[in-house]
Amino acid sequence: MREGSVRGVVTTNALELGVDIGQLGAAVLAGYPGTIASAWQQAGRAGRRNDVSAVVMVAGASPLDQYLVTHPRYFFERSRSMA
Repeated sequence: MREGSVRGVVTTNALELGVDIGQLGAAVLAGYPGTIASAWQQAGRAGRRNDVSAVVMVAGASPLDQYLVTHPRYFFERSRSMA
């Protein structure tokens, strides 16, 4: 990945734990990770070299995922450190 020859990576929430691969152009979150802080932490792994990046959360069937996709202001208007 560091050399740019890998086009995609599938991982667990290890990206939240500080794995720093600066060339990620996008992150896909498979469901809401449980806290706003975790979501921002995982999303923040993309675009770390000042490039344009994208983050997409694919909502699951859980009530919390469904609430967030129908009430995005709840997520975006809260502090990033809130649970």
